[in-house]
Amino acid sequence: MNSRNPASMTSRLVALFALVAIITFAAVGTYLYHSLYVQLERRDDEELIGKSRSIDHLVQEAGSIESIRGNKHAMLDTISGHDQLLVLITDSSGATILKNYVGRSGVGTPLFNSLKTAQVNALQSIDLDGASARLIASKPKTSAGEETIVVVARTASDRMELLSEYRTEVWYAASIGTLLATLLSFFLVRGGLRPLRLMAAQTHAISANRLDTRLDIRSAPKELHDIVESFNAMLDRLHRSFEQLTQFSADLAHDLRTPLNNLMVQTQVALGKQRSIEEYQGLLSSNIEEYERLARMMESMLFLARAENAHVAVKPQMLNVEDELAKIADYFEGIAEEAKVRIVVGGTGEIFADPMLLRRAVGNLISNAIRYTPEERIIRVEATDVGNATILTVSNPGEGIPPDVVGRIFDRFYRADPSRSSASGSSGLGLAIVRSIMTLHGGEAAVKSIQGERTIFSLTFFKEAKIMRPKGV
Repeated sequence: MNSRNPASMTSRLVALFALVAIITFAAVGTYLYHSLYVQLERRDDEELIGKSRSIDHLVQEAGSIESIRGNKHAMLDTISGHDQLLVLITDSSGATILKNYVGRSGVGTPLFNSLKTAQVNALQSIDLDGASARLIASKPKTSAGEETIVVVARTASDRMELLSEYRTEVWYAASIGTLLATLLSFFLVRGGLRPLRLMAAQTHAISANRLDTRLDIRSAPKELHDIVESFNAMLDRLHRSFEQLTQFSADLAHDLRTPLNNLMVQTQVALGKQRSIEEYQGLLSSNIEEYERLARMMESMLFLARAENAHVAVKPQMLNVEDELAKIADYFEGIAEEAKVRIVVGGTGEIFADPMLLRRAVGNLISNAIRYTPEERIIRVEATDVGNATILTVSNPGEGIPPDVVGRIFDRFYRADPSRSSASGSSGLGLAIVRSIMTLHGGEAAVKSIQGERTIFSLTFFKEAKIMRPKGV
C-alpha cells in the first residue's frame, strides 16, 4: 500500500500561518462586534431614559389629562427625529391619552400588555411584533394630581441593521487580511527556509570521493547548529570508516598476496623439473605452513566480523586472576625460552570474564610482547584492582611505539613497522582482536609507550560492565 507523500514544510507553515491569521482576525472581529453592540445598546438605553424623563416632565407640568390631549404636539416634538421611539400615554384606567404610532393601543397590544409587568423606571426587553425592543415605564402625575402611565420603547431595528453592516465589513476585512497574511507568510517561510536549501545543496556536493566536505555551520541559523554538528560528526565517522575500509582492503590484498605468491612460486619451481619424493614432501610441508597462515588469517577476520556484529557468544564467569595468568604464562613458556625472554606474572583477585576470550586477548598481547622484546629481558603480566575495575597489564621493554602510530595500533592489519613485513608470521589482526574482545566485555583496551624504554598494554574489565549478548539472544 502506497502511503501519501507528506506535505512540504513550506506548505505546512503557510497553512499554519493562515489558520492562525483567520483565528486571530475572527477573534478580533468578534470582540469589536461585541464591543460595538454593547456600546450601541448602552447609548440607546441612555437616550431612552432621557426621553422618558423629558415626557414625564411635560406631563407633570400639564394642568390635566385633557390639556395633554389638547397639546399633543408639545409631547411629540420631544421625540421628533427619533423614528424608532414609540410613546404610549394612558390614564390609570388604561385609556389611551397619546401615542405616536399607527395601530391599536388597547388591550392585547405588546405595549399595553407590558404595563402589567413593567417595573416603574426600570429598563426591560420585550418582543414587539417579532422585533426586539427596550422600554421603560413611569407613572407621572399632572399638576392636578391625575395619575398617568407613560411607556417609552425603542426598537432595535436600526441598531441591528448597523451591526449587520459592521459584521459584514469585519468578515470582509478578516478574509482580505487572512489572504494577505497567507501570501506574506509564503515569502517569509521561503526566506526562512533558505538555510535548509543551502544545506541541501552542500549535501548534494558530498560524494564518496569528497567525504572530507563539511556543512558550513556559520551559514546556518542557531536553531540548526545541533543538526549541522550532528551531520558533520556523522560525516567524520563515515570518512574515518571509509578510510579504514580502503586501508583494510589494501592491507588484506597485501597480506594475502605474500602467501599466495609463495605458494605459486614454490609450486612452479617444483613443477619446473622432475623432483624426488623428499623434495615434494618438503614443498608440501612449506605449502601447509602457508595454508595454515591463511587459515589463521581467515579465522581471525571471521572472529572480528562476528564480534563487531555481536554474533560472538560471551559466557562470562568469575575467574581467579592469578590462576588464569599463570595458565597463559605456562602456555607461552616454551616460546619465550626460544626468544630468550622471561615472563613474570603478578596480581591477585577475581575478574568477571569469558575464560576463552580472556586467554585469547592476553595471549595476543604476550605473543606481541615476545616478538618485540630484546633477548634476556623480562615481560611482566600483572593485575591490579582500581576502584570499580580490574586492570590487566602486559609490559615489555624495547624500542617502543612511535607516538604518531599509537592511535592506530589497534587497527586491522596495521603494523608499526613501515615495511609491513610479514616475515615474523604476524597477520596484523592480533591487537584488533584484543580490542574487539574488550568491547564484547564492555571494557577498554589501551596502550602507553615510552620511546626506547617500555610499552604497556592495559585491559580494563569493569566490575559492573554490560556484557554484549549475541543478536537474537
